[in-house]
Amino acid sequence: MDTIIQQIALELVEKITKMAFETKISDIDALASDVLVECKTAARSIIETISDECNHQIRDDKAGRKALGLVLKEKNRKRSLLTELGELHLQRDYYYDNRSGCYVCPLDDVLGIRKYERIGDNISAKLVTEAAETSYARSAQIVTDGAVSRQTVRNHILKLSVPEKEPEWSEKKEVKELHVYADEDHVHMQKPDKLSTKNSTTT
Repeated sequence: MDTIIQQIALELVEKITKMAFETKISDIDALASDVLVECKTAARSIIETISDECNHQIRDDKAGRKALGLVLKEKNRKRSLLTELGELHLQRDYYYDNRSGCYVCPLDDVLGIRKYERIGDNISAKLVTEAAETSYARSAQIVTDGAVSRQTVRNHILKLSVPEKEPEWSEKKEVKELHVYADEDHVHMQKPDKLSTKNSTTT
């Protein structure tokens, strides 16, 4: 794995060097954008390589899998995950768990990927935050360059669990006077010892 990662890094340096020195730099912003694209591409490749290595380690650990009751059923099932680096393409093995009677993917647990999740938590948070100020469609365009739909943004907002703020209770205090301000058409001065009277005086 180390050799593969080193090769990816070496190729990235060569590409950036070529962009910077083999062509005349006339727009530093354009160069920065091109370098960013190449860096993200290389970073995705590195993460995918690490993920693939973890998957193989689980597969090769037959003694460990046997102790956990995991039986290999399918190799290299593909899954994609949208992250801040772009879309990652992962390959994971599926196992049958003899103890629970369910099919599981240990690599998902290792990588902290939830079942059926297609968008990373950081991207999800950014979509929701942006949608607070703009439309769903605009949020999707700003955060993912249109890679997700406005419905996806809405779905992530609906999944939010906002904790309710507990009321701040303070100690009750006795007061000598209480001033009440009210509309004169609705407040009447009642005579002593009477609930209601036609001769009540309007303030």
